[in-house]
Amino acid sequence: MPNNTSTNKVLTTTGDIYLDTFQRIGEDGVLPVGDVVLILNEIGRLSEITGKKGLLLTEVDSPETVQLPLDQLDLIEIRFPAFADGRGYSFATLIRRLGFKGELRATGDVFKDVLFYLKRVGFNSFILKQGKDLDEAKSGLQDFTAGYQASTAEPQTHYQAGC
Repeated sequence: MPNNTSTNKVLTTTGDIYLDTFQRIGEDGVLPVGDVVLILNEIGRLSEITGKKGLLLTEVDSPETVQLPLDQLDLIEIRFPAFADGRGYSFATLIRRLGFKGELRATGDVFKDVLFYLKRVGFNSFILKQGKDLDEAKSGLQDFTAGYQASTAEPQTHYQAGC
């Protein structure tokens, strides 16, 4: 990921695409001006950010074992290291249950076939894996019209709601 500027495009659950404005702290330790995403060991610098505040969680940063300042964050970005690693789904569900209302973004090994499922556990934006087509991926958000099971996005199943 770039340190001070981002060329990543973000896809939202509504199908909108925009340029990511969040920056990272560089190797020199200088905090950029504007929107910044911190890693967990930088969380003490949260109050120094002048723009929107974000936090990147990796597969080892479980919200069950770490106290997160959810009320101070605009964005939580969860990185998926591999398709077969489902911890990010659990992290997202837990973060939503804890009451986080901000942007929840999936990054890493994210592609069209998983977008519908990511959306169901509470993600509302995505940065796709390098080389994946955003316009093609948009259709993955509508792969299914309804889920059989309840989820963070739909707390009641369709058969329970009488649909």
